[in-house]
Amino acid sequence: MSKRTLRTQLKQALDAVPKPALLEQGQQVLLALEPVLQQHRSFACYLNMDSGEAPTEAILERLFQLGKDVYLPRCTDSSASGIAGAGSHMRRHLTFYHMQSMAAVRALRPQGKYGLREPPAEAPPPALPDVDVVLMPGLGFCADTGARLGRGAGYYDNYVSRTQQLHGRRPLLVGLALSQQLMLHVPLEPHDQCLDAVACGDGQLRWAQRAPGEIVDI
Repeated sequence: MSKRTLRTQLKQALDAVPKPALLEQGQQVLLALEPVLQQHRSFACYLNMDSGEAPTEAILERLFQLGKDVYLPRCTDSSASGIAGAGSHMRRHLTFYHMQSMAAVRALRPQGKYGLREPPAEAPPPALPDVDVVLMPGLGFCADTGARLGRGAGYYDNYVSRTQQLHGRRPLLVGLALSQQLMLHVPLEPHDQCLDAVACGDGQLRWAQRAPGEIVDI
């Protein structure tokens, strides 16, 4: 099955998940993440869409309670971000902003191309942070292999590639998945970045059956 077909099917299924179920699974995702939150210092996270994604505000609140460094993304491209990697001319980019408090997070309003709650643009844009962990959204996840099906724009694949080039290391990549997003197989392409683990809506943290950062054969 093609990625396009899978995305259509998953979007339809996720739009049907009621708000109470989203909130309950969000709490279970937070429970699954707790060991990772305790162990590491700096985190790139995101603010979830209104439907079809595990809620992240409780995760962000927990990170601030633990005194962690928290970064949130703004969707842009290489012409606006001022950040470029090899062959990245005019590519879509995530620019991450260091958030100082949960109050600052709650003050963010929908903006930009996708109507997401994002930090406002700064000039010059912030440098690419060297974070320990990236908490990643997606449409579908295979916990066994770490394969992730995104929405097709390539923002996170590009970000992971750039941070490896700049900082010489790959952060721990953890997907945040509702139970409805777990799949037995996710098709991969050469540019796709696989996850190290998936925090699931059933309260489990499922580690991919490979070494962290290992390339999955496609």
